[in-house]
Amino acid sequence: MTVLSRSPVLPEDFTPPPVPAAPQRRRRMDQIPGKWHCSIIGTCLPLAELRKIAVKARFNLPRDASDYRIHGAVVHHCAEHKVLSRLVTKALDKRFPAHIARFSRAATEDELADLWRSHCDGGDVPGAYWALMSHPVDCQTLREQAYGEVHMLSHLSGASQRVDMRRLADLERALASRAGEVEALTAERTRWRETETRLRHDVAALDLHRRRAEQLETRVAELESGRALAEMRAALEAARAEANERALGIARRDERIAALEEELTGLRADTARLRSRAADLELKLCEAAGCPRLGGAADAAPPLDLCRRRILYVGGMTRAVAHMRDLVIRHNGEFLHHDGGLEDGCARLASALSQADAVLCPVTCVSHNAIDTIKRDCRRACKAFLPLPSHSVSALERALRVVGRQQPSPAKA
Repeated sequence: MTVLSRSPVLPEDFTPPPVPAAPQRRRRMDQIPGKWHCSIIGTCLPLAELRKIAVKARFNLPRDASDYRIHGAVVHHCAEHKVLSRLVTKALDKRFPAHIARFSRAATEDELADLWRSHCDGGDVPGAYWALMSHPVDCQTLREQAYGEVHMLSHLSGASQRVDMRRLADLERALASRAGEVEALTAERTRWRETETRLRHDVAALDLHRRRAEQLETRVAELESGRALAEMRAALEAARAEANERALGIARRDERIAALEEELTGLRADTARLRSRAADLELKLCEAAGCPRLGGAADAAPPLDLCRRRILYVGGMTRAVAHMRDLVIRHNGEFLHHDGGLEDGCARLASALSQADAVLCPVTCVSHNAIDTIKRDCRRACKAFLPLPSHSVSALERALRVVGRQQPSPAKA
């Protein structure tokens, strides 16, 4: 069995609560009576903005149309031209957002009247006029009053403008009458300033001549008394003594430099001899290590075969390179040469080093630092390196015999 709920019984004197009315929207220009369009547009929109609106609304007006003609065209078509009405409304809303927000909080005609009066007393008429005329509240009397006040303000503004124009004309005539006097006074002031400048220059020149005259008088007095001559002689003697002392110091330094250069030359010669001796001993050590003596008697040297090894010769004399190449080729080898950096660069030395099986370098033609660098590169690349005691062909042949006794690599075998 289904039990139906019973609706509550309302008392006879019950009155339903009023439904709040939907908020009305602000009025556009085409919703405002046309008799007020002229005062709204003329008071609230500047002429430059009005010209832009006319262009956007595609009015067929010449470029040099007067302000009055543009104003009249916009006012005349604003009521019936929807696009123009929206453009004018949008421009006014964008220009006076603060006034619109302030007036939108008013809900009665009295509140609007208070806001209008406070803005008029403060001289802020354009924004308040547009906010009042576009307000959704129906306040016909207040709008008529505001329209009349703005209309009279325009008359008062025109009258005051005409008075100002008459005053401006009087002032321009007075200014023109005084222009000649001002020009004459300006010319006279310019002449006085030029005269003052010349006088200042003359005073400065006279002061300079006076100081020079005083200096000359002082100098003449010193010369007459003989003191200046004595001072010049003393200064000359001091300069001569200083020059002699400096010359003696320079001579001593030259002697010391010559002695050091002579000592350096001797040291370089000793270093070259020691390097050559060390290279010769190292080559002999290699020869002795690879060629043991039997019974104390020297055996006949076996024929030399380099087994197509690539021999890199770094340094040496350019004129002996051809003989060295013939010697290496004659013993079944390949000859590579690098001048040590005179003409060939470091990149070519690295390339030649990577191709060589043994590197020979005379210590008499390559610097000690360069030899150390080449030796370090050979050690890093696992290449045989032999320093030669001289750049002669015989030293090269001794080194080739040491290389020939070494076991060739599998690729060359």
